[in-house]
Amino acid sequence: MLKTRTMYLMSALVLALAAIEPSSADSRGTLSDALEQALPSLASTQDYWSASKISFQLASERSRHNQTPAACEALAKSLDYYRMALAKETNTPLEHFGYGLGDDEGMREIRTRFGCAGATA
Repeated sequence: MLKTRTMYLMSALVLALAAIEPSSADSRGTLSDALEQALPSLASTQDYWSASKISFQLASERSRHNQTPAACEALAKSLDYYRMALAKETNTPLEHFGYGLGDDEGMREIRTRFGCAGATA
């Protein structure tokens, strides 16, 4: 049941994204809006892997439009969902996977790419 619902939600998102005309001036907000609207459904069904991917796509979209604070917020949310997915899949308490944007070398590189400030606690 859960996987079927997730597939329906992802299909709806793909169809919504396909309907967006990339060359229109309004598409900037429309794509971001579509991605943001998909997140609550994914989180409520506990499809954290997909929520993480969509959040990362939203961060990329925001970054492309020079919306750095919004991009960094979406990047942090992507990492939060990633940690939730790991915790759920491994049956490990969420606290074991850290908090914030992290300060390892890989996260420093990603933060730099998106223009985000240093690690958050």
